[in-house]
Parts: sequence; structure tokens; C-alpha cells
Amino acid sequence: MKTLIAAVATVVLITLAPVETRASDDPTTVLVVRHRWHTGIVLPADRLAPSLAFLDAQFNDPVWYEIGWGDNDFYRRTDNLWLLGKALFWPTDTVLHVVGLDKHPADLPNSDVQALCLSADGLKRLQAALAKDFRLGADGRPVAADPGLYGDSRFFPARGYFWFGRTCNTWTAQRLRDGGVDIRTFMTLRAKSVMAQIRDHGQAGACVE
Repeated sequence: MKTLIAAVATVVLITLAPVETRASDDPTTVLVVRHRWHTGIVLPADRLAPSLAFLDAQFNDPVWYEIGWGDNDFYRRTDNLWLLGKALFWPTDTVLHVVGLDKHPADLPNSDVQALCLSADGLKRLQAALAKDFRLGADGRPVAADPGLYGDSRFFPARGYFWFGRTCNTWTAQRLRDGGVDIRTFMTLRAKSVMAQIRDHGQAGACVE
């Protein structure tokens, strides 16, 4: 009897193992969202990499994570033109704005959304690059977290400096390029440039299930 049970268990394990491997190799739909001046990258929460797992403790079980990067002052007060000028012409400290979303960004007001289909390797490289942008403490968690702009959101201290040659939209383009997207990063300064390149290069579209 014990031999029979062991044999059945072995067959079950062998049968299930390839399914799990295939799931991890599946392409994944990520989104690029535009809010006025800013663009951000939206990841499905159920495909979050271990390198970004520290976000789970900060949010209330979201379906999507929206991540954007920008000047520490202007990102928090986007209607202040003085802060915009300072950010453009003097290298400034930066933050990451992360929003935990419980619905698809296309269902939210004032959003311009484009879908992209990334390979498993592309998603891995994208998330590795995103993780490196967070300033983390010795315990592997963000060194600070301030309330964000809307909904369930936080501002986290980030690495890198903001200036005219590297805006929030340059950052978005760089991270998309890390994930294998064909997009120009040099002088990609405006949100509309990011969205136009995605559309014009024929890359827009969710993965086919």
C-alpha cells in the first residue's frame, strides 16, 4: 500500500512540475499610463518579483502596482511652475510614486493607457531595474514612505537625479527598454513622446491568452 501511495505521489509531482514551469515562462501584459506631465509603468501584482516583494507590506492587496519616478518636490506639487523650472535646470533628488490599484487603470478617470506584452525574461529585467531605483535600508525595506497623491499610494526615496536631460518620461523609456521594448531614451522628455513611440512602433497590445 505504501509503495502504491508513493508511486501515485511521484506521478502527481511529475505531472504538475512542467505546468508551473510553463506558467513562469508565460509572457505578461504590463501597462504604461500617462497622467498629464508624468508617465508610469503598471505591473500585475501577481507577477511581482522577489526583488520588489517589499511593496506587499506597504499596500492593501492590490491587483496592479503603478510605479513612476520624478523630482522629489515637483512630483508632489505638479502645479507649481517654479518647482518645475528648478527641477529641469538643477539636478534634484528623486522619489518613486507607487500606487496600489484594485482595478484596471483604463477604468480610472483621466488616464491614457497603453498595454505591452513582455516576455518572461523582459519582465524579469524590468523588475530588476525598478528594484534598483528604490533606496533601501540594511533590512531590504524602503528607508521612508510618505503618503502619495491619490488612492492607496506612497512616495519612496529613489536613486538618481532629475534634470532636463533625464525627466520622469526619460526614466519610463529607460525602464521599458530594460524590459526589451523598442523605444528611444535620448531626449524622450515628454509624456506624449513615450506614448507615441509605443503606438508608432507597433508594439502596443496586451498578450494574447
